[in-house]
Amino acid sequence: MGKTINHNPAPPAYRDDPDHAETASMASAVLLDDVESFPDEELPAYTDTPPAVTPSVSSSTAPHLTEYNYAPPPEPPFSSHDLNYTEYRTRFPNYSTSASDLSTFIREQLQYPATYMVQLYGTHTETRRNGNKETKDKITDFYIRINITHLLGPLGSGITEFLPDNRRGYRGTIIPRLPPSNGITLDEETGEDPLSTWCQKYVSDPSKIKSFTLKREIQHHDTKKLEQLLRSAIADTNYRGHLSISFPKQHEKVVIYSPGTINEWRMTVWIRWVFYLTFLWIFAWPVLFLLTSRYEVAKGIFQYADCAPGTNPCRRPRVMSEVQWFHRWESAIKRAAVARMVNKDGACLDEEYRAATERAEERGEDVGRAIEIPRTGNVFADGAFGLIGQGLRVAEGLTAQRGWGGDC
Repeated sequence: MGKTINHNPAPPAYRDDPDHAETASMASAVLLDDVESFPDEELPAYTDTPPAVTPSVSSSTAPHLTEYNYAPPPEPPFSSHDLNYTEYRTRFPNYSTSASDLSTFIREQLQYPATYMVQLYGTHTETRRNGNKETKDKITDFYIRINITHLLGPLGSGITEFLPDNRRGYRGTIIPRLPPSNGITLDEETGEDPLSTWCQKYVSDPSKIKSFTLKREIQHHDTKKLEQLLRSAIADTNYRGHLSISFPKQHEKVVIYSPGTINEWRMTVWIRWVFYLTFLWIFAWPVLFLLTSRYEVAKGIFQYADCAPGTNPCRRPRVMSEVQWFHRWESAIKRAAVARMVNKDGACLDEEYRAATERAEERGEDVGRAIEIPRTGNVFADGAFGLIGQGLRVAEGLTAQRGWGGDC
């Protein structure tokens, strides 16, 4: 995963209003020769100075605050993954022939939660005219990602859950079923723990094409409340574009495939794309579905708090509540949005950026402020001042760019 962070110091964000799309497009491209044709009210929608915000909770006063060193789950040998790093696949032969190797691998993976992030994506639409032709472009105003995996607790704090005997599921079958009356169930006295039992059953399965899937799940995080808080923070900057907030996850699933030509093909990237582009997957998918014996019996659960939101007034988060985290990051998020920060290639805002924003606030600086350009009343002079201001913003952006991003 790359580590590129793009900082665009130009004035951010416009009204994302289809009725005024053309006006927003023209306002975003003011030139010195055309400055007379655009009124002041069509300038970008951000305020020059964001309003006062709630002071963020410092690391010395935040209760239960422990910045665990985040490390993603180790990648399996002979593995590949999808474009979003959500699912990892491996066909390492030992995992299908040795129950102890498979059990050891699964136990190691269960120590790690899924990589959990907060993502804010701001866009607006610009309409451009070229003669009688009209085109609409989607413009990215900011793209902010923050890794919050450490809020799930330290490594090994998850709970392992196995498929119960009274629930339908994949127990070496092609469709979800209840366990057979003469089969191995979790209630039988095998002298081994459930994971070892399932690993032994998978390895002993004579099927030539089989898979064992481990899932990771995150529970009890009040994403609805946090989304409301984040939208209120962006609204404080007078941003009027389209804001999308999501909580993406990576490393949600690990699939162990048995060795063999068919499973090798299904994991080879270029072969998969050939099937996608030629629509051969329409015929290949039913065949793979009918030939593969699936085991989906183990799941790692990592909880943000001890109970679901709204179920207990004494709900206790593992590290800090959603409100505490928001106050801790509020100023940094506003600063990044006003600065039109774009986190590319999986990069995230890091603790250093948040701390730098906090220090700037303590010094009384208006973080993320726009450089104030004087107005003389003369459109040509004001246009010249505007060009100078753009140069100053570039210089300020290059100066402040250091330390603004970190790896997820």
